[in-house]
Amino acid sequence: MKHQRWFIGYKRAAAALAAFVISAVMLSAYPAAFAAPDDEVDPPQAAEQDSGRESGTIRGSRNSSSSAKSSVDDEQDDKNSGNKRASVSDEDLDADDEVSDENSDADDEAEATPTPDPRVGENGRPILNENECAILVNTLNGEVMFEQNSNERVYPASTTKIMTALLTLEAIERGEINLNSSFLIMPEMLVDLPADGSSMLLKEGEAMTVEQLLQGLLVQSGNDAAQALAIVVCGDIPTFVQRMNDKAAELELTGTNYVNPHGLHDDNQYTTAADLAKLTAEAMKNKTFREIVSTAKVVIPATDKTSTRTFISTNGLLSTLRYGNYYYPNAVGVKTGHTSQAGYCLVAAAREGDLEVISVLMKGGGEDDRHLDSRNMLKYALDNNKAVTAVKKGDMISEIKVKFGSGTDHTTLSVDSDILVTIPEDASPDDLVLEPQTAEYIAAPVNAGDEIGTVNVVLDGNVVGSGTLIADNGVKRHPLGFLMQFFSFIWSFTAVRVIVIVLAAALLIFIVYMIVNIRRNIKIAERRRRVYGKNSRRGR
Repeated sequence: MKHQRWFIGYKRAAAALAAFVISAVMLSAYPAAFAAPDDEVDPPQAAEQDSGRESGTIRGSRNSSSSAKSSVDDEQDDKNSGNKRASVSDEDLDADDEVSDENSDADDEAEATPTPDPRVGENGRPILNENECAILVNTLNGEVMFEQNSNERVYPASTTKIMTALLTLEAIERGEINLNSSFLIMPEMLVDLPADGSSMLLKEGEAMTVEQLLQGLLVQSGNDAAQALAIVVCGDIPTFVQRMNDKAAELELTGTNYVNPHGLHDDNQYTTAADLAKLTAEAMKNKTFREIVSTAKVVIPATDKTSTRTFISTNGLLSTLRYGNYYYPNAVGVKTGHTSQAGYCLVAAAREGDLEVISVLMKGGGEDDRHLDSRNMLKYALDNNKAVTAVKKGDMISEIKVKFGSGTDHTTLSVDSDILVTIPEDASPDDLVLEPQTAEYIAAPVNAGDEIGTVNVVLDGNVVGSGTLIADNGVKRHPLGFLMQFFSFIWSFTAVRVIVIVLAAALLIFIVYMIVNIRRNIKIAERRRRVYGKNSRRGR
C-alpha cells in the first residue's frame, strides 16, 4: 500500500514538473508571437480570431495578463534600446534614421497608392466614352480647352430650355414683360405634354410669376414651364420657336435647329456640343439666369390650386440634396437633359477666382457619365490653369508720335479696361510680355480716350489675351496743320514724289546752267573791256 502511494505521488510530481516546463515554454514564446508582424500571421489563425469576435468569445483575463506582460516587456525593450543607442556613434544613428525614414516612406507610398481613375488621364485630362460628345470652353477668351465629337449633331433634350430662358430674359430686358408679373396658366400651356415627363406641376387657372416659371424651367426642368413661358413671351408656341431659331442664327449656332421650347424628342430638333457652349456663354451673361441655374433648391409658394412646391436641382454638381457623390464646390450651373434618344446630358459651369469655364457632355450612358465626366472636365480646367490680371485699367503701355499737333508731338497710351488672361497653374504673371499693336504715328487732333490700337499679352510666344489702347491726353491741331497734313498726304503718292524730284532736278540744272552762262558772259565782258581799253589808248 505504501509502495502504491509512493508511485502515485511520483506520478503527480512528474505531471506537475511537466506542466511547469510546458508553461514556461509557452510564456517565453508568447511575447514573440504577439510581436510578430500582422502579415506573418497564418491565414487560418487570423480567420479563427475574426470568427471568435463575431461569436462573442470572451478573452478578457488572458488579454489582460498578456497586455500587462507585453507592456512590461515593451518598457524593458525601450530601456535596452535606449542603452544601446547611447553606446553607438551619431553617424550610426543618422544611418539608422535614414534607413528607417526610407522604409517609412516606402510603406506610406504603398499604403497611399490610389486606384487609378479610368475616367481621367495625365494631369487629370478627361477620358470619355468614345460615343460621348463634349467640349470644355474658357469663357474669358473662348479657348477650347478640351473637346470630343464637339460638332457632331445630337438631340438636345432639356438643354433646349437654356434657349427658352434666354429669350424670356431678353424679353424682360426689352420691357415686353416683367420678372415679377403674374400670368394665369391657360389650357394651351399644358397640352401635348407626356404625363411622365419632367414637370413643375402647373395647374390650369393658377397664377405664376415669370420668375417662378423660370425657376421651374431651369431647376425642376419643367416641360410645362417651357410651354407657359413661350406663350407668355410670344403669344403662341410656333412664333416662339421661330424666335429660337432666329436667335440661333444670330449666335451663329450653325448646327442647331429648334422645333419646341422644352426639348421633348423630335428628329428635327438637334444641336451640337459646341453650339450649346456658345449658347450657354451668352446666357451666363445675364445675372438672373446665372442666379437661377446656380440654385440647388427653390420653393414655390402655395397657390389657390396647389400647396407649396419644393424643387431640388437635377444638376448633382450643385449639391448633395438629390445625389450624394457628384457635388463639386466650384460648380455654378447649368442644365441637365435626358431622353432615351439623347442619352444623359449636362451643360455645366464652374468658377475659381476670375476663371470660369463651361463644359458640355452629351450622349452619356447614365448619371455617372454625365456628372462624373462633366466634373472631370471642369476640374481639368481649374486645376491646371488660373486667371490673372495682366494689365489693369489705366496702366500706361506705350506712347505714339502725333503729327501736325500743337504743343506736343506725342501722347501716351493705356488700356481701357483690365485684361484678364488664363495661364498654366505653374506659370508666373512676371513671364507675361506686352506687345503694343499701333501705327507709326497718328495725326492731330487727338482726344483723350480715342482708340489708338491694341496690345497683345504674350506667354512663351503665344498670345493669351489682348486689349484696347486709348490715348491718355488730347493733342490739338497746329494752326497750319491742315496744309501740313494736305502736303503730307500729297507727298505720300509715288508719282508726286517722282514729279517733284524731276522738277527739282530740272530746276537745279537750270540754275547751274544760268550760273555757268552768267560767269561766261562776265568773262567775255571783261575780255572786251580789256580789248577796247587798249585800242583807245593807241588812238591817242
